[in-house]
Amino acid sequence: MNAQAPTPRQRPLTLGILAADIDTAVALRLVAGIIDEARLRGARTVFLPGHPPAASAEFDRQFNLVFRLPDATAFDGLLVIGTTLQYHLNATQLDNFLATLPKVPTLCLGFASQVVPSVVNDNHGGFRALMSHLIEEHGCRRIAMIAGPAGQAEAEARLAAWRDACTDAGIEVDPDLLLQGNFTQASGRAAMSALLERGATVDAVVAANDDMALGAMACAVDHGLHVPQQLRFGGFDDILAAGRLGVGLTTINQSHYALARASVAQLIERIGGAEVTPLTRVPTRLVRRQSCGCGGFYARPETFAAQLDVRLAGMLEELAVAPEHEANYRAASLLVEQGLARALAEQDFQPLLAAVQTVARDVLAAEGHVYGLQALLVAAQRWLIEPRGLAPEAWAAVARWLQQAQIALAGLQDVAQQARHRLHSERALAFRDLLKTRIATFDLQKLLEHLSEALADLSLDTCCIALYSGEARISSLDDFDLPGEARLLYAFIGGRERPSLNGERFRTHDVLPADAWALAADSTSLIVYPVFHGAEHFGFIVFSVDPVAGGPWETIRDEVSSALKASLLVSELAAARDALRSDLAQARQGQRELADIAHRDELTGLLNRRGFLAEARLRADMLSADGLATAVIFADLDGLKPINDRHGHAAGDVAIRQAGEVLRRGFRSADLIGRIGGDEFVVLTANADPDALSAMRERIYRLFERASQDLPFPLACSLGYVVSPPGVPVSLEDLLARADSVLYEEKRRRKGAAWHTGV
Repeated sequence: MNAQAPTPRQRPLTLGILAADIDTAVALRLVAGIIDEARLRGARTVFLPGHPPAASAEFDRQFNLVFRLPDATAFDGLLVIGTTLQYHLNATQLDNFLATLPKVPTLCLGFASQVVPSVVNDNHGGFRALMSHLIEEHGCRRIAMIAGPAGQAEAEARLAAWRDACTDAGIEVDPDLLLQGNFTQASGRAAMSALLERGATVDAVVAANDDMALGAMACAVDHGLHVPQQLRFGGFDDILAAGRLGVGLTTINQSHYALARASVAQLIERIGGAEVTPLTRVPTRLVRRQSCGCGGFYARPETFAAQLDVRLAGMLEELAVAPEHEANYRAASLLVEQGLARALAEQDFQPLLAAVQTVARDVLAAEGHVYGLQALLVAAQRWLIEPRGLAPEAWAAVARWLQQAQIALAGLQDVAQQARHRLHSERALAFRDLLKTRIATFDLQKLLEHLSEALADLSLDTCCIALYSGEARISSLDDFDLPGEARLLYAFIGGRERPSLNGERFRTHDVLPADAWALAADSTSLIVYPVFHGAEHFGFIVFSVDPVAGGPWETIRDEVSSALKASLLVSELAAARDALRSDLAQARQGQRELADIAHRDELTGLLNRRGFLAEARLRADMLSADGLATAVIFADLDGLKPINDRHGHAAGDVAIRQAGEVLRRGFRSADLIGRIGGDEFVVLTANADPDALSAMRERIYRLFERASQDLPFPLACSLGYVVSPPGVPVSLEDLLARADSVLYEEKRRRKGAAWHTGV
């Protein structure tokens, strides 16, 4: 018997969260705030991460089918994360998208909608506070503005605040002091350079975000200007880099975590029948640092200990620590202060180093990085060291200690990042290999038998796979409705498999059958991805959400989709053999398609890891037997994480596809090219000597530079290669390992070259 869909009285409050680019750093902070507030109020959340709604590619349209999942009977309310969607849609398009959603209480986060209530950060008020500080506290009258992209809501609000603040202070709005940027450091540098060329008299420069402000400040310093003595600077966002520079950037702090919590609270109030205002602005706060002329807190040595609390409070305010981390950073500041005091007393760096290392371990475990601790050491110079009035020789020693501490932190950060990257890569590859090795016959049942082991190894709490009743093909997203019924193919809940739920039928819009929901906590948080291959849409896969670490959600989705497609092809082939045993050609064609699916990467069309290794071993043996040299080339896409963080996961997919096309064009048709990891490619070629390969590498680099010209982000890669001489027995694994080592040497060389040239 089919499970009955739970009624609103039988289940906890259910919120649907619609978003794009769910895996960026900003998005994960929003996710954390949404989950925390929902759990506090006893509500469960279902995240529905699509791709840009305006996208035309079939791959993107398939992902956007999750936007059709919520309906008025299964979801009590919808929260739309406009913060990320507005980077893909203009205001009219985003409002049109909101108008298509089910008629349930809906709220937009981060975008001021005209059709649903919205909660946004107070961009105008925050920027007014920055302007008022410069005008009233520092007497600035000639304040240049580097505006953000025209038409972008947040940029327009900050530009309006600049104009209003000038007008209210009786300052003429000089068009020569208004420059345009696009939220990047490069555009901030360009705007500052243009301002200097105009020769205008300027007291201060403000920018619509921190990246542009930091770029402008760097340009000013390059031109010999002293900050803040000759020129003051201010920004907006309070990004991590704002407090890490030698001259900290005065800026406006906006908490995405607080914004998310306020949005959930207001949505739940609206669900309960309360009237909510059309637009709620979450307050921001001014963070004063050195770039505007605000220095540290100074005290005479005899009052130093008595004013420790005041100084620590000043440090926390300057660092703009999020409220949920204030206790941790206060404890860290105290430990650093104790280590510094002991180091000064003993005239030895080791106590300070021990304190910094202890704090770093705790910060890395809690936040995954030490950027906040690096900023704390910069602030410590003004709040903990300068007030002591040290003698010159003692001050010189402390300056060396701080530099050594920052170097130690950078080393710890690199080690932690490498360990996480290696662990993530190893787990992702192990997951792929585990599934593909154990379902070589493309038996779906074997996939499900071994999936639990892989999920447990990834420490994933929940993973459920649901298939629609029947098969759906996508022709037009506008005309497509999800099938009304689905059945649970696989259930892994609470860290273990639940075979009793397999085969349970339920209403598609309920996401899971009632019995599966009953096993999850009332305040659980899930994320839903579509399961598809090409134009065929099978169902969806549901995971638990970890807002700190994210998750290998799309990796699992890709593997399950390929396995389902393969199993369906096997079924079709079996039916064809039973019905038309004489039609061998059809069966062979099906087998070729099946083999191609197993050996091809869906995103790029190149050989996948399994396909490349299989063909490369045969090719390497043949080349060795023929007495020909064999070369293996490793290519690693540079900067994929910044592309994902700034432009979203869809842009990362574009970067990977474009990289595959560049490599396909750059090598011969006879060469083997494969994508063996998220951003890793490998090529096997013959008759290539080291000089030819060196020239080839530079040509590939140029091809990547040309490809970047048509993209909104830089596209580049690093290449490492090794050559096995003719007639020497070849071990493919040895060549791959050596090429991988050479690749990282090349990365360090290119990074060092970029540093020396100031790139």
